[in-house]
Amino acid sequence: MNVHVEAQRLRGEHMLSEHDPVPFPRRQVTEDEAPDVTAAPAAKPRPWYAALLRRPMFLAVVLIPNLLSLLYFGLIASPVYTSSTALLVLNPKQNGPSLSSLLSGASGDSSEQGGYILKEYFSSWDAFHKLDAKLHLSDKFEAGDLVSRFGGVATAFRTNDVALWRYFQKHVVVDIDQKSGIVSLDVSGYDPVFAHQLANGLLGEAVAHMDAMNDQQTGDFVKNAVARRASIEASLRSDLAALAEFRNQTGTYDPKELYSSNLALMNSLAMRATELKAQGQAVTAATPGNPQGANLETATRSVRSDIAATAKNFPAMARSSSRYEKLLVSRDTNITLLGQANMAVQEAQANAEKNRYYLNVISNPSEPNTAEGPARLMWIGGIALASLILWGLLR
Repeated sequence: MNVHVEAQRLRGEHMLSEHDPVPFPRRQVTEDEAPDVTAAPAAKPRPWYAALLRRPMFLAVVLIPNLLSLLYFGLIASPVYTSSTALLVLNPKQNGPSLSSLLSGASGDSSEQGGYILKEYFSSWDAFHKLDAKLHLSDKFEAGDLVSRFGGVATAFRTNDVALWRYFQKHVVVDIDQKSGIVSLDVSGYDPVFAHQLANGLLGEAVAHMDAMNDQQTGDFVKNAVARRASIEASLRSDLAALAEFRNQTGTYDPKELYSSNLALMNSLAMRATELKAQGQAVTAATPGNPQGANLETATRSVRSDIAATAKNFPAMARSSSRYEKLLVSRDTNITLLGQANMAVQEAQANAEKNRYYLNVISNPSEPNTAEGPARLMWIGGIALASLILWGLLR
């Protein structure tokens, strides 16, 4: 037993000698140097968050942003109501998907194209201006809290028409399904009645815009073709009237036929005159003084006078024939052009029908009774997580 106690004492002295700076035995503490057990107890250690609160970076990056988010999203933020509707734009003449659309997984038909037309129109100045005149958007959008309302922090306290237009665009969200081409419209506002009215107004303006666009396309395709056809028809009527007036003035239906008949008459008269002359010469040579020779000579002079009279009409017939041919060529040309114009009108009508869009409402705008925004817990949690990550990177 004594051996065991002695071994422990030596082991303890050896361990103490290793921690001493110099290898000397420890000095015994006197009664005067003994600690006063009656002195005041030591101060309690500070909690772990006390050191964090004394750090300016923690206050600026973590504490203040989270307190502001709790204050705003918990007490100040105004409720936001969303009215939703679904639309589909169709074109029966363009419903076949292309190879690229099949490879990309999109619909590729006219519904997707019409959806993008609607998306651009919903955020356009035209739609905003028409709805602002009906609903007074500035008054409705100023009903929110100081941060998110129009004219507040969200718009940098600007209240002009451009700022209102941009604010309107943020409250109108359009989503297009690439596969089906269905257009989803979400309209948000600080009042459920206003959100429903705004969605209905956008839907009505979209229908009117589609009708106006279809009428414009029909006019662009058909109007020019119809106007050209009307011009050709007017020219053709003028040619027919000129032909009728020419026939009334000349008393002939076709100068070309008259010219041909007179030419044939002259040829026959010339042949007759030649025959009579030959007969007269033969009779005179055979029986001089024969009265038959005088008769043949008289007949020859009569035929030649007829030939001369007929020949006098040829210059006038030539002039009238050239005028007639000009009118006839103009009439035939206009008849050909009129046939082409009729075909152009039919093609224009087909193209106008091919580019015509039809707007189908899948679901009417909803009438929300419960606010969908702002997402308070999501914003508070997101700000807390982001601030902690930022402070972890900067510390």
